[in-house]
Order: sequence, then structure tokens, then C-alpha cells
Amino acid sequence: MRVPAPAAPRLASVTSETLIRNGLAARLAVLLAALGLWQGLSASGLLTPDLFPSMTSTLAALWHELTGAVLWAAVRDTLAAWAAGLLIGGGCAIVIGSLLGLSAFAYRSAIPVIEFFKTIPVIAILPIALLLFGATLKMKFVLVAFGVFWPLAIQVIYGVRSIDPVSLDTAAVLQVRGLRRFLVVVLPSAAPFIATGLRVSAAVALILDVVAELIGGGSGVGLQILTAENSGPTAYPIMYSYILVAGLLGVVLAGGFALAERRVLHWHESQRSQA
Repeated sequence: MRVPAPAAPRLASVTSETLIRNGLAARLAVLLAALGLWQGLSASGLLTPDLFPSMTSTLAALWHELTGAVLWAAVRDTLAAWAAGLLIGGGCAIVIGSLLGLSAFAYRSAIPVIEFFKTIPVIAILPIALLLFGATLKMKFVLVAFGVFWPLAIQVIYGVRSIDPVSLDTAAVLQVRGLRRFLVVVLPSAAPFIATGLRVSAAVALILDVVAELIGGGSGVGLQILTAENSGPTAYPIMYSYILVAGLLGVVLAGGFALAERRVLHWHESQRSQA
């Protein structure tokens, strides 16, 4: 008598969906609790309105900004510099990191330089970027690209150098060389390292972008925060509303990269273990 196989995949799917719903409910509960605590501290007087506006006044200012064109123009300028800097810095890091990872001699020669530049605070080169480009979009994405390149290049190098030697030997036996070898063997093996590096770099790029706007005066969300701060206590709700916008941008971008990583690397064991 043939015994039917148990429906384990269905059970696993249901369990996964339940965990996702519970996780979303828990995050929403924590968010509502934080907002309630914010409003409670403001109502009790522990947070003075002239320094820290209440949650309701900040959300009211955010709603007012959402109905105008200034906020959306600031978000557009911030995302433009973020995307350009991440694309340039990330692309260069993947190419150069892959080349250095494939050559032991090149790796030993270049890694001290990369480690040195990685330790330089990116904000330290902001005056140089301002002198060269002024408070422009170019200044912002050059700063972002510089900050993103070094840590991501190291991540790519480690990913390429961690490839299983058996895979490289098999490719050599099958005469898979050049660009085909990079696309078929090297890139898929290093993809989890690259994906993690890109996800972290996306958050770093947004931080650098907003800091460049705050200190360097480039147009965007950071400049609106600075403008509201300089306008006095009456504009503080607007300032905090733009801070919330910056935080929401970070959450959306990080979530988008995490989702893309799960979709693109669904075949990798690290993603299967999270399903």
C-alpha cells in the first residue's frame, strides 16, 4: 500500500506567513508605543515645545509639507544624489574588487591602500568636494561614491577570494575563461557578499547624502532640516518632520534592498534558511 507523502511544504508556507504577520504586528505595536511615548512626554512637560515639538504638531507639519511641492523636490534631489553616488561607487567597487580578488599579487599590493582610505572619515573630504564642485548635485554624489567605494570594494574582494577552488578548477578544465568565467563562476559565488555590501552601502549612501546637504548646503532633505532649524523654534515641527522623512527614506530603501536580495538570491542557502 502506497502511503502519500506529508504536505510539509504547505505547512512550512503557512508557518512562514504566520511569522511574517506576527513580525509586522509586533513592529507596528512598537511604532505606536514609541509615538504614544513621544506624545506623553510632550504632554507632561518633560519635552519642552520650543526644543522638541509634540508628536501631533510634528505629524501635522509633515502632512502640510506632504501637500506642497517643497518636500517632494527635496526628496527628489536627495534620491538623485543617492542613486548616482551608489551607482558610481558601487559599480567601481564591484569591478575593481573583482579584479583585485582574482589576483593574489594585486590583492597584496592594493589592500593596504584600500584599508587606509577606508579609515578616512568621508566628512573630512567634504571641504575638498565643496571647493571643487560647490554646493551642487555633483558634490553630493562624488562624496557618496567615495564613501561607498572602499568598504564595498573590500566586501567584493573577500567574496571573490572565498570562491571554492574546486569551482575554479572545474571552470579551468571545461575551458571557461575570461568574461564567461566571471559571469558564470565568480559573480554567482561572490553574489551573497556583494548583495550584503550593497544593502549596507545603500544606508551609508543615504546618510552621507543627508550630511552633505546639512553641512555642505546641497539641495535636498538635509538642507530643509537646516533651513527649518535656522528659522527658529516656530519652525521646529517642520524640522522634525523632515527628520522623519529622512528616516522613512532609510527604511524604504533598506527594505527594498533586502527584498531584492531575497528575490535575486532565492537559490542561495542563506535565503532558503530564512524562508
